[in-house]
Amino acid sequence: MIVAKEQPYHQSPPGERYSPAGHPRPQARPREHLVLTLLILLVFALGILISIFYSRILITGYQITRMQKELAELEIETRGLTEEVSRLSSLERVEAVATTRLGMVKPDERQVVLVKAVSDAQDVPPEPRPAEKSGSDDTERGRVPREHHWILQALADLVIHRSSGHSG
Repeated sequence: MIVAKEQPYHQSPPGERYSPAGHPRPQARPREHLVLTLLILLVFALGILISIFYSRILITGYQITRMQKELAELEIETRGLTEEVSRLSSLERVEAVATTRLGMVKPDERQVVLVKAVSDAQDVPPEPRPAEKSGSDDTERGRVPREHHWILQALADLVIHRSSGHSG
């Protein structure tokens, strides 16, 4: 007796492969797998990029808010410092500090010497106006009168002007 050998595979229609369970399995093409894998990777990379951009937007918004708060605080501080500068530089306060803390006194008209400001180094400063005769004349004592700076002179004129009762 001749026995035929049993074959584990059977004939399938073209394009299908035989599976052991008896169900046909579609034939996988390597090119389709590659395209599908690349598409999944592209979607994943795009999701990561979108997440990065949104996080940068949130971080920048936070920084803007923080800097706006800092700017508001600096503006308040600037206003306070400006008020303090104007308060400290008022003429009444300068006069009070000069007389109380520094021990300065208001000069009388006999002690004031008007000096013309020199514009060129070649010009010789004019002689100061002679003071009225009094017992405190520097030339009578043998001392040379000191030169006065024009700012000090302007300050002295202002003090005299204020003490004589003129306003303005």
